[in-house]
Amino acid sequence: MKFRGLFCATTAANNEEYRKILKKRNLWYLLIGAAGILIAVSALAAQNQGVELPDYILGVYSGFGTGLVLGMAILIIRNLMLLKNEEKLKQDRLKNTDERLELIGNKASQAAFKVLLLGGSVTALIGGIYEPVLIKVLLFELDLFIFSYLVAFAHYKKRI
Repeated sequence: MKFRGLFCATTAANNEEYRKILKKRNLWYLLIGAAGILIAVSALAAQNQGVELPDYILGVYSGFGTGLVLGMAILIIRNLMLLKNEEKLKQDRLKNTDERLELIGNKASQAAFKVLLLGGSVTALIGGIYEPVLIKVLLFELDLFIFSYLVAFAHYKKRI
């Protein structure tokens, strides 16, 4: 079974177009990696400034930031290796332009988003009984998701 990453689909018709896409992705990966560094360093700086953070929270922030940095570094290195090898670049481009895999990815995303909405709603409603701020935060996040979906849908409906 082939597995394609969530944001890997492309419509590049040739290797030069795909090369430009990979370079843009590398810039995004750099930004995300920088955000990871900022997250990890902010947690450590907050603790050094006297902010009382439980050890597990410090570990969560440090681990999340470190994970982002390492993950993005791996993706950047992978893309750089692809950019240097014309044959592997072509194979990767063809793999990521497969319409069947794109359809499977879209269906999988729809299913995952439905589970996310249901799980978030249940967590907000049940968890809100014990922690009132939880219902406000989770329902705000769910509303933000639905609103952004509607805006994106209207935008792409006009463009496509």
